[in-house]
Amino acid sequence: MLKATLITAVSAMLFSVSGYVKNATPRNKSQHTKTSFQSLATPTRANNIADSALLKVGDKCPEFVFRDTSGYDGRNVKLSDLKGKYVLIDVWASWCAPCRAQYPYIVSLEAKMKNKAITFVSISIDSHVWRWKGPNLTQMGGIQWMVRDEVFEKAFGINAIPRFILLDKDGNVLNLKMPLPSHPELEQELNKLNGI
Repeated sequence: MLKATLITAVSAMLFSVSGYVKNATPRNKSQHTKTSFQSLATPTRANNIADSALLKVGDKCPEFVFRDTSGYDGRNVKLSDLKGKYVLIDVWASWCAPCRAQYPYIVSLEAKMKNKAITFVSISIDSHVWRWKGPNLTQMGGIQWMVRDEVFEKAFGINAIPRFILLDKDGNVLNLKMPLPSHPELEQELNKLNGI
């Protein structure tokens, strides 16, 4: 009896949903490929931006607001706060095993370049700081920020992590996809920078 009732209920739900699916109109792709930052500022995930970055090499980095998680005050910070030095951005998340595998290399590279005109900033795209803060934070070193805004990811075309981005001393994009710290090419490229 219960089995027959469940089968009837599920069948009725599927039948009613099929009417909505059949009557649905296809989405207009042009609505989902807006390229202005104004269109990105909406909180909805419906904006399906193309995988390519909206920012290009030479573009000024917008004033994204991040949460500083290096200390325990959680103040708001911006990349422009680091103006005057090159900035190597590491985009990562606590659930990303390849991201965590890069950390010993980042710490080592940062130590080698501590007297140079470059700042290393790790930006977590985790939804909650408690997922990775605590004992792990002391092992990470460097500047730790967090972003909860998809605009940042879309602007840089971040569709996979880890991702390393280089900004010049004036906050302009120099490279949207730097080599991973585990590859010697990253250190070589950084040492070639003018005024490093």
